Amino acid sequence: MRDLLRAVSRQRLSLAEYDADFYAAVESVDGLILKTERIQTFREPGSPSWEAFAAGRWDEALRIAAEPNPELVRFFARLADLGSGLQRLRIVELPLTPYLIWELHFLRYRADAGERIRVLDAGLVAGLEAEHGTVPELLLVGRQAVYEVIYDPSGTPVGADKVVDRVAVEGCRAQVTALLEKAEPFESFFRREVDGIRPPASHL
Repeated sequence: MRDLLRAVSRQRLSLAEYDADFYAAVESVDGLILKTERIQTFREPGSPSWEAFAAGRWDEALRIAAEPNPELVRFFARLADLGSGLQRLRIVELPLTPYLIWELHFLRYRADAGERIRVLDAGLVAGLEAEHGTVPELLLVGRQAVYEVIYDPSGTPVGADKVVDRVAVEGCRAQVTALLEKAEPFESFFRREVDGIRPPASHL
């Protein structure tokens, strides 16, 4: 995927510009929205559940994550009305990082709200990454655009590069779709690897 993106021009967007551009693009989406996540530890300032987790308040983080989120439900309902949906590919390395233990608990509630999620062991992308580099953090909006999300060294999102080149968008979509076919349904992975575990005491 990185080779496809490197070969074409891109538009650098600030975090606020990326957010606005994505939601505008959704209104004319022409297919599924696909999201890839490869980094094993992010920072999510502004997320009350993540902030509780980062401060070591695990029970509070779970309680906040479980609170009803009408805005998220409306977003997924709107995607359904548009004939679309959000399919997330979460690539994981074992043992799970503390962040991933939190995120996978958090994603369970997003799945309940309507997000489609599959999980892929990082070992299954080793060959691809050896040849083309680490799978990037992407958000593909139908067949019209792909955003490569940009993070600072701490794992905090700072913006995105937008690509509209048709060949690059279609190539990234084909590769992400192929990885999704190898991935495991979220719920079975969660029950086997995540359910009932907490971040290490050293983190909390």
